[in-house]
Amino acid sequence: MNLIPLLTASAPIQIHLALALLALGLGTTVLMLKKGTAQHKTIGMIWSMVMYGTALSSFAVTSLLPGHFSPIHILSLVTLATLPLAILARRRGDIKGHARIMIANYAGLLIAGLFTLIPGRLLGQVVFGW
Repeated sequence: MNLIPLLTASAPIQIHLALALLALGLGTTVLMLKKGTAQHKTIGMIWSMVMYGTALSSFAVTSLLPGHFSPIHILSLVTLATLPLAILARRRGDIKGHARIMIANYAGLLIAGLFTLIPGRLLGQVVFGW
């Protein structure tokens, strides 16, 4: 493991990574908790806010040229659009719809994370030295 690429990365990248890792931990936790409990709801609300921050901060992380987004940014747009739908589904009593959207957003987080591990990407350099 080589932390130098991460430590020398720009502040927006470091912030985005910190939020993504927090979202990963919170999301994993909320998925393992008994559903419908106060703890599930509280951690789920915090996870939703952190996911918003993760999605929004992704737009400060661009390709080689400023303002040039990668296809993975589509997941950020989807997250920003679907989190309110999941919350609305829960408020309307559509637990299955709520769960489906939240799990899909968690899966999107995992997919985005996997793409950061490919050769030439920052976390690929950090974790594998690629």
